[in-house]
Amino acid sequence: MSVRHLLAASAAALALTTTPVQAELLSGDTGPVEEPTLIYIGMDSFFFEFEWSVNASDRAYLYGRGNDIAVAPGVSTVEQIGDASLLDFTATFVGPLCDAACAANGVGDFIVLRRDGAYGAFRIDDIIYNGGDPTLGTLSGTWWIQLDGTSQFAPAVPEPGSWAMLLGGIALIGAAVRRRAS
Repeated sequence: MSVRHLLAASAAALALTTTPVQAELLSGDTGPVEEPTLIYIGMDSFFFEFEWSVNASDRAYLYGRGNDIAVAPGVSTVEQIGDASLLDFTATFVGPLCDAACAANGVGDFIVLRRDGAYGAFRIDDIIYNGGDPTLGTLSGTWWIQLDGTSQFAPAVPEPGSWAMLLGGIALIGAAVRRRAS
């Protein structure tokens, strides 16, 4: 094999190793959805449903309705969720949660739903409390469902072992080139 072919193969390996694979996500938005209507996110066999309620402080409580549910703390984009299986899931409800108006960064709280090994995420974009009747609230949000069967919402990052193998291979190619030149 010529040096040119070795260099081309190492460049291809470098490109494959350093290009993160984007998580396969289905996405959409809801709302405004009136309380106490069930919220369905997803399509076909990839769907979740949950219920919600609002309180007088424009905060929402979300109920799993057959799904496990968890809050993703400190998250402002779905890619920051990373491995959703590590979250603290419950079978009942989470809350009170904020929309974008009460969050310092302008992004509402994120929840993660889990059912039969599948994962979905929901960001609360807007909560509106319309008076003294608890059935007068509306909620809007953005959702994502993981389609590749993992709990990863972030792009994959190459493992350190992959980097070590790549660098070792490049070193061997360099040694072969140097030996050939002398």
